[in-house]
Amino acid sequence: MGRAEFMLRLVFLVVFALFQMPVSAAEPGYSVSQAYHRDTAADVSIDAVATRHFTPYEGPLRLGFESSAVWIELTPVPWTSPADVGDAKNPPILRVGPHSLDQIEVYEFVAGQWARQLGGDQHTNKANICPDDYHCFALSPMKAPTSPVYVRIQTMGLMVIETEILRSDALMTVVAQRTGKITFSLTIAIVLLVFGVTLLAIERSILLLVYSVFQLAVVLFVVANVGLLAHLLPGWSTDNVDKISTVIFFARVALTALIGWALLEAHQPSETYKKMIMVMICLCFINLGLIYSEHSLNATRLNFFLFFINPLVQIYGILSCVNLSSVRRGIYVFCYGVNLVLIVIGSLFVFSNMTIGGPVGFFHSGNDWRLNGVIIGLIVFLVVLSEQRLRNSARLAELQTLRSISEQARANEDKLSERRALVDMLTHELKNPLGTIRFALASLKRQITGDSDSLQRLQRIDASVNRMDDLIEHVARSNKIERTEIMAQPESIPALDIVHELIQEYPDVDRFKISIQDDSVFKADRQMLIVILENLLSNAHKYAAFDEKIIVTVTTEADTGTTCFEISNAVAEDQEPDESRLFERYYRHPGVQNQPGMGIGLSLVQSAAQKIGATVLYRKENQRVIFTVRIPN
Repeated sequence: MGRAEFMLRLVFLVVFALFQMPVSAAEPGYSVSQAYHRDTAADVSIDAVATRHFTPYEGPLRLGFESSAVWIELTPVPWTSPADVGDAKNPPILRVGPHSLDQIEVYEFVAGQWARQLGGDQHTNKANICPDDYHCFALSPMKAPTSPVYVRIQTMGLMVIETEILRSDALMTVVAQRTGKITFSLTIAIVLLVFGVTLLAIERSILLLVYSVFQLAVVLFVVANVGLLAHLLPGWSTDNVDKISTVIFFARVALTALIGWALLEAHQPSETYKKMIMVMICLCFINLGLIYSEHSLNATRLNFFLFFINPLVQIYGILSCVNLSSVRRGIYVFCYGVNLVLIVIGSLFVFSNMTIGGPVGFFHSGNDWRLNGVIIGLIVFLVVLSEQRLRNSARLAELQTLRSISEQARANEDKLSERRALVDMLTHELKNPLGTIRFALASLKRQITGDSDSLQRLQRIDASVNRMDDLIEHVARSNKIERTEIMAQPESIPALDIVHELIQEYPDVDRFKISIQDDSVFKADRQMLIVILENLLSNAHKYAAFDEKIIVTVTTEADTGTTCFEISNAVAEDQEPDESRLFERYYRHPGVQNQPGMGIGLSLVQSAAQKIGATVLYRKENQRVIFTVRIPN
């Protein structure tokens, strides 16, 4: 096919995409009787073909998967008017389709011998006179009585053959109508591709991505099926172009399965369904190997099998979904059920060589490749729009919930601010009366020297005042921790200095056994660090067994850049704390209720540690309780 003919095709595609105008003409074709013969032994030559048995048929010839060559006998009815005869400049035209037929040989008896013409999509020197997707051959002018025209066809795909003999003056009308249908199909495919890519740009989703790739394969398949792919790849051999067309067609089946997976993935289908999809994709890759290992017919059979079972697999996946509503489940099952029915009807249409008309024929044509992607595209777009509407509703509900939470948080923050202000006021106001009471107690102690009972009562009052003062101090410190803003650049504090500084406050310093790694440093807010260490030291000193050492160690982990402070002390078996409530504010073990304390210290440790990004861990070993603070540096 030359450049001029290629340009002519493009002109037809453009013109009939813009102007779908019906063209009226007289009856364009000859009345032809058709019959076929399978050359299963591959031993039939043109000289012996007339002796073989031919089976008559009407309409397209559909033989399914056929590896052997097929001979078709076309016998035109004798002409009835001089216009039917034609001449050398205006010969009758034989059209053979579809374009995917690999090898076509046309024989007609002219001047006492058989004249041979070659065609098909694997024929290199094409002289096709039809700018559509059919292969056309010019025949000699017909004279009565006419002799049969024999066509030998061999292809590695589905054997579906259409033949017709036209008058030359009617050829352009038929080609124009055919080109209009092709253009319509290609236009639909391109529009759906553009629509899918546009939606993908607006809303990124796996479903739209898979669909866009699928629709691209659809467009390429239409281009390949009308013979334009060879012109897009001029340096490629016809065999490679034919294989590329087959690969594109097989890719459609794999992408159709992936579309189903992308549709159901968010609804949690069963693992068995996912494995089925993976097996189908793997078989599609095996198909590629079969194509390029010269087993195209087996590849076509396997591809048809995958195409047939895909709706069944998808229906299983739909029924196995966990969070798919019953309405959607019913819609999806219905859609794939209709798809399965169309495939079954199409299979009967292709493999039984039966003529299908009326409504059944309409449904079959609706499933024809020329309406590329329409059904799947409509389903995908409806699903995407429906999902978008549901997401918008969910986002609106989420926004309203967040707004409600925000308002509640604002109200809680106001209450918290009021509480903090109240705590500050109370701790300040309570400190003054306690100072007055302590001053009065000191005066009374100096005045009462010989009355032991009175001194004991004063000591009990003094202990209660001290406990109240400690409680007020802890509450004030807790309030301060909540409001403290930690500096972005923490202070470097030598571990040896701060530990010894805190331990010096205890009268029995020798109870502490200290082990600090050289050059260990805490990088943290000083106030928060003091709260943590001070309360852990106080807690251990208060509850440790009197005759046991309190062990304090500080180490630095070079690989993680963490400084670890660990303190352990022995406790009586009946005084081991409840691990689940250890850091709970105001919790105290029943066995230590007779000792001073309010159960606030460890909760302060936890709060301060969270402020500086440290972690506090607790464990028990050999009747010793161990607290470990890991402070990142």
